[in-house]
Amino acid sequence: MQKIFINIFSLLFSLSVLDAQTEDELQSFGFINIKTDSMEVPFFIDGFYVGTHPMKGPVPVLPGFHEVSYIPPDIQIEKIRQNLSEGIKRVYVAENDTLEVFLFYDHYLSQIESMQRELKLQNYVGLSLVGVLLYVILSIF
Repeated sequence: MQKIFINIFSLLFSLSVLDAQTEDELQSFGFINIKTDSMEVPFFIDGFYVGTHPMKGPVPVLPGFHEVSYIPPDIQIEKIRQNLSEGIKRVYVAENDTLEVFLFYDHYLSQIESMQRELKLQNYVGLSLVGVLLYVILSIF
């Protein structure tokens, strides 16, 4: 009987220690609650996919600066990222705080594709002009 009591006491003690550790671990996090004006928009925090709108709840993150966006991390062209300022937000999350971030979607992904095509076209035109310039310079001499 005494052995059962000791086992129950040790089990309860270990559960309370685990519970205390879980509360301490949760206190070292902040949360980001992401909202947008469109449905089924994929969200990324620091380049990692975290879900689509509507989210079930806030996303736990470490305290500090984070980049919240719906732009996939494979798009790293700086000119495109600058033009989509409403699709990328750099935020600071404090410990034990929930930060609400609202991203305006408004078909920015279609704009990204057209901007990528525009940049490719600019590169082709630039290379063509350099080629013509080299041809003219070499044909003069």
